[in-house]
Amino acid sequence: MKVLVRFFAHYRDVVGRSEESFEAGPGATIRDLVEEIAGKYPRFGTATESIYILSQQVVDINAKLEDGDTLAIFPLVGGG
Repeated sequence: MKVLVRFFAHYRDVVGRSEESFEAGPGATIRDLVEEIAGKYPRFGTATESIYILSQQVVDINAKLEDGDTLAIFPLVGGG
């Protein structure tokens, strides 16, 4: 299945573009996709402490993906 991933902030810099399509197997989760992205872009890291928005809803890294989904990945931002 195809999933469009949109990258923001640091992740966009690491990947070198704001979005990219990825193929995911049946039953794949966001965690599975993040591992695939990290394999392709080693500086991406594990991204386990990120904000994931899947089809306009904030979701957990263990959320299942479906064909045609759009996933946005934002790094956590600290400050004070």
